[in-house]
Amino acid sequence: MQQRVTLLLCLFFFATAIVSAQNMNSPYSIYGIGDIDHRSYNRTAGLAGTGIATRSSIYLVDNNPAAITGLTRSFYTIDAAMAGRTVTYSGTPVSIDNSKNKDFWIKRLSLAVKVNGFWATSVGFSQFSNVNYTFTGEKGIIGDNTTYQTRYEGDGGLNEYYWTNAVSLGKHFSVGLRSAIVAGGFNKTEIVSDAGLGSSVSTQVQEYFGRPRFQAGAQYYTTLGKKWGLNLGGRYTPGVNLPSERTLTVTEGTTTLVDAKTLEQGNFRLPKSYAAGISLTHNRKTTYVVDYTYDDWSSLQIKKQGWQMVSSSRLSGGVEFSRKKNVWNQEIEHRFFQLGGFYNQSYLQIRNQPIREYGFTAGMGGILSKGLLYSVSLEGGVRGTQQANLIKENYFQLNFSFSYRDFLQSKGRKYD
Repeated sequence: MQQRVTLLLCLFFFATAIVSAQNMNSPYSIYGIGDIDHRSYNRTAGLAGTGIATRSSIYLVDNNPAAITGLTRSFYTIDAAMAGRTVTYSGTPVSIDNSKNKDFWIKRLSLAVKVNGFWATSVGFSQFSNVNYTFTGEKGIIGDNTTYQTRYEGDGGLNEYYWTNAVSLGKHFSVGLRSAIVAGGFNKTEIVSDAGLGSSVSTQVQEYFGRPRFQAGAQYYTTLGKKWGLNLGGRYTPGVNLPSERTLTVTEGTTTLVDAKTLEQGNFRLPKSYAAGISLTHNRKTTYVVDYTYDDWSSLQIKKQGWQMVSSSRLSGGVEFSRKKNVWNQEIEHRFFQLGGFYNQSYLQIRNQPIREYGFTAGMGGILSKGLLYSVSLEGGVRGTQQANLIKENYFQLNFSFSYRDFLQSKGRKYD
């Protein structure tokens, strides 16, 4: 047990390092706190992340904090998820040299335990947003008609470090609460470099965030006759302020003009979010799922020159086919196959153009060996538009999730 805990800690620090060092160009991450990733990197990835009403006895499905009560009692589960993406960009600002990109990174790592018959708990981290972009353009100076070649760069992002607790209230209802810290930071750099200047001038703003955030969820599950199972789920996340500490560094060539000067405290706000889902299972083999999520960005009135944040919504759904087999007179799920799709009205509106995203997913998973589970999914999608000189992204993303589960041990005895 001690060796497994040590392995888990090593994986945690390794994963955190990879997340902070990722190198993916994401043009729309220049706005706000970067690209906020709403995907669920677990068994539901092949269903377009549809899982507000989904429960699992062996996989760690936590799209809804209440869902972890579905895990088998007296087992612990270690779960890790990774993703790789290739993107093709199109639009007026795009050239042959910067029209494609690809990357791979770790998205989450978590540990969950079903402690007893009614209480389950989980800890871990997941990527919340990422900032990674590079642009070039021309910059004018007030009082001078001359323009200078300028390069804009950004990197970093935020992670969510969470502790989830859920309890069953009777045989058909459960509630859960995720307590998290959203923390991290990013650098935004402007480099003016032109033949008309003696040396380049670099202006870098570093911003650091850290704030608690909570999310509550509930699930109801029952049967409809002998052949159908019904799950209903709801999730609510209150709005929260994200204050930040900011510093400014300015260099000209090799000379530092301003060294990490503390600026006025910044502030960003995350909106209230509502989500609901339904899951219908036929003969314990075929499952149909639908989710809807709404984020109230409009009420925050975040508006800057050329862009603003508007209320966003996401509709997703899918179907799953499960294959089961008998092992030691017990029916277990041996393998599953999934198809899904989604449509996302983004929280960004740029030059009066809404940034929309849609795509399709396919996935499968199952048992690799005793205690080791896997799921893999492929997502293909489109985001953005070429109108108003914006950038359109066509992408493919491959998601991997691996889980290891085993009995808890106490005083040398295994629970059953």
